[in-house]
Amino acid sequence: MKTIMKTLLLATAITGSVASMAASAATLTTITPAGGTTTTFTAGGYTNTSSASTVTINGIAVSGANGFSFGNTGYGLSGNGSWASGFSYVATDSPTRAVTFDLGGSFGSVGGFLNYAPGDGSNPVITALNSAMVVIGSYDLSALAPIVTPFATNAGAYRGIESAGNDIRYFRLSGSYLLAHSVTTATVGAVPEPATWAMMLVGFGMMGATMRYRRRSTKAVYA
Repeated sequence: MKTIMKTLLLATAITGSVASMAASAATLTTITPAGGTTTTFTAGGYTNTSSASTVTINGIAVSGANGFSFGNTGYGLSGNGSWASGFSYVATDSPTRAVTFDLGGSFGSVGGFLNYAPGDGSNPVITALNSAMVVIGSYDLSALAPIVTPFATNAGAYRGIESAGNDIRYFRLSGSYLLAHSVTTATVGAVPEPATWAMMLVGFGMMGATMRYRRRSTKAVYA
């Protein structure tokens, strides 16, 4: 009984630890997830919403508190070159704006083919939020994973965020004229639920207690 009680206390402690670990398990990634679903933006022309609005683009609801732009006209990226006419995008179109993608469900990984104008305005930041719009992870690309494409055309790189809790609902771009040619979502290997860990520990504890009891109760018999 003492063994089982100790196991229950340990299970409770680990339940809290696992819950905390899962909640803070977001990481910045530069590798496109295997088996993910990629949505490439195909809107033509040029649209600048200029004010708060939400527009559905290739099935993804895109919003910006101060507006955003999308289309496939030329888009300059300062020292990182440019995206030429015909290469589609959704963009902050400002050094200070933010644009948010509603992924339509919760995922463990989100990112996209991105680029930005280095040194223009605030730093380029990507952010993942859950369904309650609470930030799961936020990363300054210029400091942690710079995209460097000097004077190139239609160049960029994948940058994204992963969360072991598969709880990413929104993906946000902000600063440095950050823009995306595509968005990729994927489910990652889930961390076992805290309750599952607790049940497993209780089970192991009971098995250990039973085996110990049997050893104590067994009497040696000699012929």
